[in-house]
Amino acid sequence: MNSPGAHGSDTTSIGTMQRVGVYKHPWRVAVIAGLASFVDGAALTVNGIALVIYQQTIGLTANEVGLLSAAVTAGLAIGAFVGGRLGDLYGRRTVFVVTMVIVAIGALAPTFSTNFWILLGGLTLMGLGVGGDLPVSLATIAEAAKDSNRGKMLVFTQVMWIGASLTTVILSTATSGLGRLSGQILYGMIVVVAVIGLALRLTVPESPLWLQARDDRRRGIRSVDADHGRVRDLLQAPYRRPFIALSIFYALVLSASTVLGFTTYVGVNVAGLEVSEIIPYSIVLFPLAFLALFLFMKYVDTRFRMPLLLVGGGVLVVGLLIPVFFGFSLVTILGALLVGSIGQTSAGEPIARVWSNEAFPTILRSTAQGFVFTFGRLVGAGVTAVIPALIAFDPSVAYVASAVVAALGVLAGWIGFRNGRVANAFQHEQQASPELPAPVA
Repeated sequence: MNSPGAHGSDTTSIGTMQRVGVYKHPWRVAVIAGLASFVDGAALTVNGIALVIYQQTIGLTANEVGLLSAAVTAGLAIGAFVGGRLGDLYGRRTVFVVTMVIVAIGALAPTFSTNFWILLGGLTLMGLGVGGDLPVSLATIAEAAKDSNRGKMLVFTQVMWIGASLTTVILSTATSGLGRLSGQILYGMIVVVAVIGLALRLTVPESPLWLQARDDRRRGIRSVDADHGRVRDLLQAPYRRPFIALSIFYALVLSASTVLGFTTYVGVNVAGLEVSEIIPYSIVLFPLAFLALFLFMKYVDTRFRMPLLLVGGGVLVVGLLIPVFFGFSLVTILGALLVGSIGQTSAGEPIARVWSNEAFPTILRSTAQGFVFTFGRLVGAGVTAVIPALIAFDPSVAYVASAVVAALGVLAGWIGFRNGRVANAFQHEQQASPELPAPVA
């Protein structure tokens, strides 16, 4: 399909024709590929709960728990970087099938073993698999969509992430009296989802947009993908601006929201509450988070996207400041969690997933996402390491600092993407190849 102005030659200029998704059932692809987000959410939430259970039941030391947690975090970061690049070089399908196998094998270790070194190896593998899967699966979803629903489909992956967290909390609550078996059930859930995901992914063909980009490069056809497939192109125009802005936005907003993950910790150590007083109310907040995401899905593909970024950023900042102005109590720390989470809906990871797919061409799409996710998670891990000490020094300082970081992150996103200053790569990639093959998925 040549772009206007190709004139039948083997080289073309950038066309204005919109490039559309070619999967027959794009939402089916979104759900199957989106299982990466479910496994991501499950892995992080399960690890935080199950390792505490194992500490109490199989005798893990505090240092061992820390190392096992760090192994998952490091695996996620390294996996995203490596998996994202491999997804552009060797194809979406190849990578997201292999990564799901790695997740399933890795999760078997904490499900059945009590040996620390086996646990360490398994959790490292699980982290690598989940991290490597995420950018490739998101690229697959973006390439299956149209401009009219791409944002909705990518934001829906965040719904699956939160759904995994809710499932984990419910399972852990239901099995809380079963000792080690409770942890085995939680990790076993990841194994089961990974196996189901693997079976379903075998029915999803390779992204036709990636196939076209690969063929353009092999045949020497002048196209965006053929000319801009090198990693260093991310630091050259026109991709330098979105790449830098997105990296800063994601790292800062993720770091700012880290303190919200310490809600239970703050409740116990600052407000003097019991864990049993906090968890039940936290579960009630999940439906509100789902509602906020579904509302954002309605508007993310419209002209309201950028105004919602600013509104969400303001809401996030206000949420983080609630305990600072009204003191630390059950109501205020849960209020911060609720309001902050609602703000993150349009000024957090969901919009980052949309931007990272729209801003880069097919042959660099998962590479760029992999780096952004790696950089953001490494910065977030560093912040996570110091947050408890900062809370111990002065919890108000921790929340104020987080609010400032959130504001800076939203500002970076607005500067980088305002007024359509970043072109939608799906609309500007060249149309230099024959008709795209029609997959069955």
